[in-house]
Amino acid sequence: MKKNHSPGVFSSIRDRITKRVTLPFLKKLVDFLTRRIDKRVQGYASSGWKAQSLSDFQSWLIDLPDDLTPTQSATLDSCDLYTLLSEFSSLRQEIKLQNREQHKAIQTLSETLNEYENTARLFRERTKDIALLEERIRTRSVQASEKSTVMPFLDMRDALVRGYNACKQMNENSSILRPSPKGIESIIEGYEMAIRRFDRALASVDIKPMECIGKPFDSKTMRAVGTKTINDHADGIVVEEMLTGFIRKQEVIRLAEVTVNKIN
Repeated sequence: MKKNHSPGVFSSIRDRITKRVTLPFLKKLVDFLTRRIDKRVQGYASSGWKAQSLSDFQSWLIDLPDDLTPTQSATLDSCDLYTLLSEFSSLRQEIKLQNREQHKAIQTLSETLNEYENTARLFRERTKDIALLEERIRTRSVQASEKSTVMPFLDMRDALVRGYNACKQMNENSSILRPSPKGIESIIEGYEMAIRRFDRALASVDIKPMECIGKPFDSKTMRAVGTKTINDHADGIVVEEMLTGFIRKQEVIRLAEVTVNKIN
């Protein structure tokens, strides 16, 4: 004949086992696992939210009462050892995942910063190149404008030089039978004065005539328009200047047209 056991007897036995055996065992297990996890987590749980999570969990354990009511005991019974270990494993995996994502975010940010620095450096270099190009264009534009402006004045000086040379040659070739025209010396003096004034005006803007006669031929500043043979001059020496050349600092404004000595 089966005996009918009252449900209250089993509940009382379960509560005593929970208070005296299960609950102390779980508390010791939790303390042990907590210490083990603290040692593991301290190596990589350095951010604020991780420390806060551990602090909250520790506070929960401290606030957990030593003696539980039957209702609380039922709740505790539902959280077995396997579930507790699973929760701790999930927490550890979550922390590892967060660390991995944080590492990826830092790496992506570092790559972005490097790309930004490279772009900024390239932008500075391109900006500098553009500024240099603009300066060269402006300089060349100004030089071209100045050169086109001064060329008519150089033509006027050439006309004065031709007149001066013609008058001077006429005066030098005079004789008793062919006297020099009256006032030719005054005309020559006037030409000389006008040419000197022209040269002073050109010098005020750093434009100077080149001296070519008696110097070796230089293709950078001269253009040969003829040759002569003069034995007492070395080969390649400029012996006659047909058109005066002009230079401004290191820039050639106009090439000189010269006759070069050529020894056969």
